[in-house]
Amino acid sequence: MTPTPSLQLLIAAHDPSQGAALAEMVQHLRPGVSVVHFGEGEGEGEGEGDGEGDGARIGEVTLGMVVEHAGEQHGELALRVRARHPDLPLVVIAPRFDDRAIDLAAQVEATAIVPSPCEPGALVRVLRAQERKIDFAGRCGAVETGELLRLHALALSSGILHLRVGARTGAIHLEDGQPVHAHCDGVRGADAVRELLGWADAKATWIAGRSASARTIVGRIEGLLERDLGDAQRGRDLLDEAPLDVLDKIERLAQTPDILAAYLLRNTEIIAGTNDSSLDEAVVGRALSRLAQVFHDIEDQQGDGAGSEIQATVGEHRLVVDRLGPSRLGFQVGVVVRQATPVCKSLRRLLRQIDRSFRKSLAVSARKQASAGSGSAGTGASAAGPASSEATSAGPASAVSDPRQATSLHRVA
Repeated sequence: MTPTPSLQLLIAAHDPSQGAALAEMVQHLRPGVSVVHFGEGEGEGEGEGDGEGDGARIGEVTLGMVVEHAGEQHGELALRVRARHPDLPLVVIAPRFDDRAIDLAAQVEATAIVPSPCEPGALVRVLRAQERKIDFAGRCGAVETGELLRLHALALSSGILHLRVGARTGAIHLEDGQPVHAHCDGVRGADAVRELLGWADAKATWIAGRSASARTIVGRIEGLLERDLGDAQRGRDLLDEAPLDVLDKIERLAQTPDILAAYLLRNTEIIAGTNDSSLDEAVVGRALSRLAQVFHDIEDQQGDGAGSEIQATVGEHRLVVDRLGPSRLGFQVGVVVRQATPVCKSLRRLLRQIDRSFRKSLAVSARKQASAGSGSAGTGASAAGPASSEATSAGPASAVSDPRQATSLHRVA
């Protein structure tokens, strides 16, 4: 077994006691790590003047950790360390990472950020990543920002994708591959993501770590990218992938007495439905999307043990989000009902009926695709005839079915 190379760590802190405490914690977590202090604890003048002593040892360091203050001086120490060590990977530690702090971390090309007070687990992740990392000189340009986000989503990455175009800057914060916050030009949330996805020739910097920023984005990255990258047509395609009879059932559900809203969601995003005029459509949509997001977060932790639905009661209203079909498709139905009304007792039965109808439509689509595929394989160039006659004999249901619907449902089923 190849031994893990020992880290040579440079620690920079405004307060020497903070630097000493950080060094003690790191050496407790990684006994083999050697530490050199920057600033007052290091003796910069001596190191710069003759290249002896601590100054000579600094040339061997493999990772730098900078403990920053909050306030106007934030970033000053990191800039000094970067100026002296242009190629050293830096980890910035600070009590708060607001928009300005993230811009400064990107300016010094920080490898990672760690909120303070430091948790041992966060430091271990940073140290482990540095121990395993192999540095490559290659860099890629002309990659879509949306594709960068997809890659980080697949990798379940936690960090910040920072973008710069001239004097304009912005960032998208991810936790476990899902967007939680974004900012640019004073805009926050999903609107900021839309703006950033349109920036051309941006310089992208990835900074690992959790920023602990307030959540301004509700919804999973799949729904966000599909809606933003595809505009109105993408939304239409999402709707087309839902079986028509399911859409009809949700529409009828919304007309049931004491049911105030019924919506179809995919990847936590509202794609169809309606609500009673007594409710604000935008507020109801946001509430159901957030409830769906909570369910997805818990489902990621518990797997199948999370069940299929989540409920919340606020005053006289009950909000319910229930899964439709296999979880990998991402469909859900969201409803708002009046509390303590007869429909509350039968609501679960009504939602299960919609789920059964959905799964039945999936099975029918899969059988049709399988039948069409076997017919094509058996008859070669003449396959078009039987397939066409089968569609004709299937009746009106087959005639109104969108070919894209059947294809997409079979592909993911």
